[in-house]
Amino acid sequence: MIPACAIFVTLGTISAYTFHLIGRIVQVANSESSGSSSEAKVTSLGQLWDKEIGPSTSWLITLACFLVCYGTCLAYSIVLGDTFRSLAESAGLKMLASREANVAVISLFGVYPLCTLKSLAALKPVSIIGNIGLLTTALVMTIRALPGGAYSAASSATNYLATLPLTLHPSFGVIGLRKLSSTLVLSSMAATAFLVHMAGPEFYQTLEKRSIKRFGVLSTLGFSSVLALSAYMMCVGFLTFGGSCKGMILNNYSTLDPGATLCRFLMGIALLGSYAFIGNVMKSSFNQLIYKGKEITDEIQKKTTQALVGTITALALVLNDAGFVVSFTGALLGSALIYIIPPLLFLKSTKRRIDNGSLASTSTLKIERFWNRFLIVLGVFLALAGGSMTVVNSFFPHLL
Repeated sequence: MIPACAIFVTLGTISAYTFHLIGRIVQVANSESSGSSSEAKVTSLGQLWDKEIGPSTSWLITLACFLVCYGTCLAYSIVLGDTFRSLAESAGLKMLASREANVAVISLFGVYPLCTLKSLAALKPVSIIGNIGLLTTALVMTIRALPGGAYSAASSATNYLATLPLTLHPSFGVIGLRKLSSTLVLSSMAATAFLVHMAGPEFYQTLEKRSIKRFGVLSTLGFSSVLALSAYMMCVGFLTFGGSCKGMILNNYSTLDPGATLCRFLMGIALLGSYAFIGNVMKSSFNQLIYKGKEITDEIQKKTTQALVGTITALALVLNDAGFVVSFTGALLGSALIYIIPPLLFLKSTKRRIDNGSLASTSTLKIERFWNRFLIVLGVFLALAGGSMTVVNSFFPHLL
């Protein structure tokens, strides 16, 4: 558990650094802009790439953003299927007791209507429900992890172990992180947990009383909060179930557990709303790739929504492990957006300014440029090794 937390904290710290790095590059781009209007300001990674690298390859950034959103929505569909299946079992609704039935029903009557909304203003309360759900889940997991808790073999009170299959029973005594495969899968999941970098430019531009110092405070507080809560829930889940922890930790808890049922309900609502927000970005990125320069009509939006939700639903019916989707997306795309693209933009920006004499090549800058080159190498390694190991770990475990 300690090595896992150390890896998680290290990668979280690096993610915070590269997020802050984006703000620094955007500030430079803004100061060099000829205009003073908001239209002249950089508000996306694609615009930043256009300026520092060139417009001929900016479609790669749009593609990366689309694939990240697509993978996230796929993971949401899988989790929603698992979540509402468990809720149906708790409520005794046998007709919805299968994961596949829930994926289909939720996609048809929940996900698709939400993704066709022209305004997402009505979904603002979902963020509040999401925060309440996270804190409630952390509290319930803490109570269940206490000595003699409901999932402990030594419990003399209510015990839910008898309602779980043996594969979900607590399993301790196996040191998993001594295997390179486990370390790489954890690294891939960490990339997904800290992946907000595609929104970095907009975060910087919309910050009240904008400055690099305030943006640094935002980055530190935001990433520290996510890091602390994620690491805490990871530890509490491990202390309860050990090596039996599933990619979606709530799947470990019994459908008869009222605390877990409440958590599933809150997180299910939060995920539906989050799906709509992420789905909106996914559609926008898709339209930029396919219909660039063309007017996006209502008919195009409708067909795009049907195609994307339809393919995601089909994949969610086949794939049943959200942990695999999260790890694979994090390994390939998360690594690129966190460890590769921001350092590459920084190197290009600083080299250009050194060459034109607007930036002095100090020893501190040389060290930071070397550090960013190392991050690019790290990102390539984590993307290739992490992605490959996630596939092997999920589908060919006998090879490990």
